[in-house]
Amino acid sequence: MLTYFPTPYPDEWWYSVLCRYHVRSGRKKFATTLHELYGAHPLTHGRLFPGSDCFAVIKQLPNVLSLEAVLLEHTLMPYYLRFHLPEKKKLVFNNLMAGRSGGLTSIQLQTPERKQGLKFCPMCRAEDTETYGEPYWHREHQIPLMPLCPKHGYRLRLVEIPLSKLSEVFLPLSSINAGNDVTPASLPWEPLLSDALNCILSLPFGTGPPLGYSNLESTLLSAGFGIHAVRGKASLDAEKLRVSCTEFYGKSIGDQYFAKLSPAIIYRVCHWKLTSPERYALLIAFAGLTVEELLGTEIPVVDPLLKKLLEYKEKGLACKKEELAQLVGVSPHQLDSLAKKYNIAPFWKQCGGKRTETIRITLTTEEKQNIAQAAAIHGNGQTAVFAREVLLRGVNQILKNDIGGTTK
Repeated sequence: MLTYFPTPYPDEWWYSVLCRYHVRSGRKKFATTLHELYGAHPLTHGRLFPGSDCFAVIKQLPNVLSLEAVLLEHTLMPYYLRFHLPEKKKLVFNNLMAGRSGGLTSIQLQTPERKQGLKFCPMCRAEDTETYGEPYWHREHQIPLMPLCPKHGYRLRLVEIPLSKLSEVFLPLSSINAGNDVTPASLPWEPLLSDALNCILSLPFGTGPPLGYSNLESTLLSAGFGIHAVRGKASLDAEKLRVSCTEFYGKSIGDQYFAKLSPAIIYRVCHWKLTSPERYALLIAFAGLTVEELLGTEIPVVDPLLKKLLEYKEKGLACKKEELAQLVGVSPHQLDSLAKKYNIAPFWKQCGGKRTETIRITLTTEEKQNIAQAAAIHGNGQTAVFAREVLLRGVNQILKNDIGGTTK
């Protein structure tokens, strides 16, 4: 029987509960507390994925703590099992409930900065001390990829220590000397990623991947990351996605999670054959999805080529088929196939007949270069089409102001 064993606080990490027990026991040596908890053969604790240590401790307690509640609410088990198939998830859970190893391997232990350790939020530390009289390690903060506190939005602080050493020591948060100074998020993706990681952890345990479709794949295809296929289903462009994700997250995360992104890995992600949660969290934050949307009802693909084509049709651009094909990003032959696929009348064939007058404008060399430079950035290099669109936009605005009586 373990006397004075503490009741876990909300979202307290199990290792933190053991640390508080060590403090309450009054023992000076870690080895003495380890013997009390596990007997003559100490078990490994402080791992990101729980093992048989939870079972070994709880079986010595009166019926005040449920092993199931500890696994679901005070460990990272739900986070690491989120993308496993139901059969595997049930098998691992039953093993842990029976005091056996979960058998999960290949867990990412390092932060994006290639460090290991325990993390905490100064705001949570101060609030917990005021509410409970002592601070504690929150389980959501211990996700290695987690950059911010999901509750407060401030950067987490790292206490560097090899995670393998946690089985030998008890390091309560109360023993860490730290002020309450906070560092706000400095990168736009940090809140998105923190929310995604926390949601992967906190959703109901049974929530998992929907079989038969991938909302991540459809969202990325709609965003223009597909390899063009007018006929048949498009696939994701691994190289384009790798470059864009690295630009979005920076070199550190890019090197760890996207440097080896290949069509085979993309296939595994989009068919739920990849079980590690980190890459899912990074990709859905990049795509602007939520975890609920990722695991929710099917999201249809919106062909980005169709979207572009309809935008140019709405603008009424007067251009040849070859020019329009270049703007859309396809060949003239593919433009015909695209229009046929979506039953769009070839409006570009009639554009030439609308041009009844030509205006010649004399420009300086610098003015011409400026127009060409702007066209390269905003008009896909189509200088004439871009200049015409800008000119007409300006004329229409002048006429609108004249009609509205705002100009003299």
